[in-house]
Amino acid sequence: MSSQEYLGTRLGLLLFPLLGLTPAVPSPPRSITILKSRDLAPYNLAVQGARRALSAWDPTIHFQEVNLPTSPVAERELLDSIQKLRPDLILTVGTQATRAVAGRIKTIPVVFSLVLASGGEEALIRRRAANITGAAMDVPIIEQFSRLREVIPSLRRIGEVFNPRETGKVIEAARGAATAVGLQLVEMPVSSEAQVMKEIELLKDRADVLWAVADSTVYTSRSVDYILLRTLRDAVPFVGLSPSFVKAGALLSFSCDYADVGAQSGEVAVAILKGKPPAELPVVYPRHVSMYLNLNTARAIRLVVSPEIQAGSQLYPEP
Repeated sequence: MSSQEYLGTRLGLLLFPLLGLTPAVPSPPRSITILKSRDLAPYNLAVQGARRALSAWDPTIHFQEVNLPTSPVAERELLDSIQKLRPDLILTVGTQATRAVAGRIKTIPVVFSLVLASGGEEALIRRRAANITGAAMDVPIIEQFSRLREVIPSLRRIGEVFNPRETGKVIEAARGAATAVGLQLVEMPVSSEAQVMKEIELLKDRADVLWAVADSTVYTSRSVDYILLRTLRDAVPFVGLSPSFVKAGALLSFSCDYADVGAQSGEVAVAILKGKPPAELPVVYPRHVSMYLNLNTARAIRLVVSPEIQAGSQLYPEP
């Protein structure tokens, strides 16, 4: 350092107090705690997408990533420690982690990812606290119905077996979506597994396809096997809840892009860290949707699927 630079530095340090100024101190990096329901591949993909989105905005963000403990005592201790740590934001991945945090933490912004906004967890999102928002994994119903018509051009009636107490709100939305795309929703309300079996027996004469929603009354381990066998025998296309249904014999299912839903939650988190209150940010839904298609089932029920549809789908078994 030259004598002039030295004198300049000394003079600056002397003048700061005289002018009522203090040297700028860099602020500590932002901290985000990521809480996953479990260590599963879809959750890990969502975390990767979220971290990419956040790091692209601020590369200095410090992430702490943990899994939700299986023990209630350990869970409570972890949530208490997070609350004491007071990160700038909590990112929850999956329903269990989101439910746990929502029940105990009210003063730290929370952004969820890969949570179903329909079915039994609907209230978790619909009645969310003011510090919570995020990215749901539900594929919009109107998009499902529109794409279903592309697969089955002759489609007119969509059959739906559901428990009104559990998924009544979803069916209201489905009714409107069906009307919007020129389809009829054939509603078959049930309240027990036994009723599910009876409705499935009558399905062939009432609907052109069976569309599933996440309803724990309808889709049990026993009833799923029966539904898969019966729809296959009666040549009724079955739209399952996930790609695993397609591998088990359903004709098709729709699924979000897990990494991109994570990226969407990261984008929501960025908006909050910039100063937007969570309560002012609506829950976002998947912008990229994949269709999974079982070609063996299509052949078994004598459904011809166009080459264009096949080219735009995830096929099972893989060609």
